[in-house]
Amino acid sequence: MDKLLLNLQQLDSDDLDFILDQRDEDQFDKAWCSLNELVTETSCPLDLKEIFVKLSGVTNNHEVCSYIVDDFELINKAKELGINSKFLKYLEQSYEQGRVPCVWNS
Repeated sequence: MDKLLLNLQQLDSDDLDFILDQRDEDQFDKAWCSLNELVTETSCPLDLKEIFVKLSGVTNNHEVCSYIVDDFELINKAKELGINSKFLKYLEQSYEQGRVPCVWNS
């Protein structure tokens, strides 16, 4: 999370808009929705509100923050259910590197 916050501090509004545009592309959106369909209702031990507040303080872009929080929730729930996919690994690796995932080519 620290790497992500540090990297987000360096992005301006144009960079954040670019990320949003990329995430709206068909390939990324379809992969995200497909993974989300596999995830049933489970508990999520993360404090998503706290994460959103931290991210918002750095970016002032609530849409990007919402996407990131949704990703964290999806990753956590998918792992809890034992779901394994290339897209899930991509999401995890992106955040481990401090990047917001936004391009999916598979």
